[in-house]
Amino acid sequence: MTRNITKPAAMISAIHVVVVVSCWAVCPWAASLLAGESLRPDPPFPRIGNTYAAKLASKTWEEGRAYWSKLGLIIGGGYDLHYDWDDPHWAKQLERVEANLAKLRQVNPRILVLPYVDVIEGPDNPRLPQSWWDLKEGKRWSGWPEYFRVNTRLPEVLHFNLDQVRSKILSRQCFDGVFYDCWGPDPWLVPKTAALRGGRAIVMINDWNLPRKGFSHLNGCLAEDEFNRVIEGKVDFEEFLARYLRWCRESRKPVVTMLVGHPQSMNTDPWYWHSLPWKQRLEARGKLQHADLKTMRFGLCTTLMGDGYFGYDCANNGRGDWWWYPEYDAPLGYPRGPAQRNSDGTWQRRFDGGLVVVNGSQYDAVVHTEATCRDVSTGRVARQFTLPMIDGRILVPSGEPATTGDDVPPRITCEPARKLRVVSLDEGMWAVQVPGGLELRFAGDGALRHILWQGRSLFGGGWPVVRSTEHGDFTAENTRPPQVHSGDGQAELTFQGTLVSGSQRVDYVETCVVRPDASFSLEFQFTARTDLKLRMWRHYFDFPAARYVGATVRGDHGAVTLPTATAKHPLLPGSRTVTVESGEFVVHFESSLPLATADDRAYKGDKFLLAGYPVSGAVKSGTQWSVRIRTSVSPRATR
Repeated sequence: MTRNITKPAAMISAIHVVVVVSCWAVCPWAASLLAGESLRPDPPFPRIGNTYAAKLASKTWEEGRAYWSKLGLIIGGGYDLHYDWDDPHWAKQLERVEANLAKLRQVNPRILVLPYVDVIEGPDNPRLPQSWWDLKEGKRWSGWPEYFRVNTRLPEVLHFNLDQVRSKILSRQCFDGVFYDCWGPDPWLVPKTAALRGGRAIVMINDWNLPRKGFSHLNGCLAEDEFNRVIEGKVDFEEFLARYLRWCRESRKPVVTMLVGHPQSMNTDPWYWHSLPWKQRLEARGKLQHADLKTMRFGLCTTLMGDGYFGYDCANNGRGDWWWYPEYDAPLGYPRGPAQRNSDGTWQRRFDGGLVVVNGSQYDAVVHTEATCRDVSTGRVARQFTLPMIDGRILVPSGEPATTGDDVPPRITCEPARKLRVVSLDEGMWAVQVPGGLELRFAGDGALRHILWQGRSLFGGGWPVVRSTEHGDFTAENTRPPQVHSGDGQAELTFQGTLVSGSQRVDYVETCVVRPDASFSLEFQFTARTDLKLRMWRHYFDFPAARYVGATVRGDHGAVTLPTATAKHPLLPGSRTVTVESGEFVVHFESSLPLATADDRAYKGDKFLLAGYPVSGAVKSGTQWSVRIRTSVSPRATR
């Protein structure tokens, strides 16, 4: 990755800028950085990667040079293998890839290139042994359009993959290692691959979430859209950041862990994109590039807390869009130390060329600097910057005149609420604060994204997960701004919209009432507007296993201690009253729907679930049903 840092370095050296945030000073870095960058083999920051679509085989050097030269990591993008190694087109593809990489390494010698290997799925290749297909009820099955699952439980399948990687990838010096998609840190294939090239082969996997093991054999892992799930309230930011920093710290070097995400507004159903004509697909992707810059900033600045790579694109619509943003060109150089957590919940990391701050909390924050800085994203030049929740900023020293006028004020801060209040946030979000500690965050469609106590995530859920097929989730459309009423010591929010999957439609009205006694109730009214064919309709609350192992769950039919080891059977049958008692809190549920206790870790999750299923299978148009759940939270110290 190349960075033009001469001009910023000279400017900063000339004006002797010192930036201080939280009592930290940045010294002038011109001479040391310019000298150091010519010696260091690792690329400077930000480190940007491309996942799957660098197009090394389909673009000429002249077409791709400007973009490829700025990258630090390429995954696939020209040599992407899905059990089609014997296809004769790879010879021609490989010739173009090798030629482009030879020129690329002359101008960008620090770039890392990892061909893509799909271990779990392949196309309908008649040359593949028929005994290798994974079967359901005697038939091949698909987890992706036009691909079928392979039975990776067969030793010969894993041996085949290792042999192909050894002979067709790592035998070529133009490649630095291999990327295994949809594959975890298994006990055989990953260690065997890591031992190739005398133990110097770079090995990277995509386990969807960043796993908690595999560091000794892996150089990194792709966190695919996981920071999007942080935004959605499905993953805790602090826990996610801790896993990411551990991968940067403990994995083999060089580090190739990468955070990649997408605009929150996009439809992520691969079958939807597969159904679109190519021209229409390109138009839709182009509109998404600047549709959600806040999400891009949040993902980039989170990545900069560690030593990994970042990508932002159209998710499973092919990934790897050639999107580029001014933040990618920020002349940060190299870090001056590890990231640090501030008392307001923000994280910051010092670089030779500036400061990066990320706010993964559910509050707006204010960043103060002793010297004048420029916000790379907004262009604001000042010594004070408002940093919204779930956002990030890159601040670089500046000798420019300060921007006139005050920054936008924070909308909601970590100061405890003195009275129950409802706050309108950006992107249709709403916040409710209750004196004492309970806080809720709603998306514009009514989805309850965060249930907090004094800013700390308690548990999640409260919104239905509805699927027509194994992968086809219903999504909310035709939503309206909520009706909000606050008075008599309580707040009421009413949301309306339609849940849609293909031609299937369900109207909903959701009402949430929040009370000052740290309780809230959710009531849903549903009306099927078309005939429905449902694979699953689930209302649930989820409790992170890392925090709730050892907690007691009491229901109508007994009690259970949430186990350390994964349980593959229901822990408690459905109950209309459920109490969860941890070392810190007691959470009580009263539900019109029986809620069963289950261990989602048995299905590759990391949480315990309280889940109920009001409808399933075929549902006639015009059918109406409702779900009502009241929840109360009490700190154990006050009971």
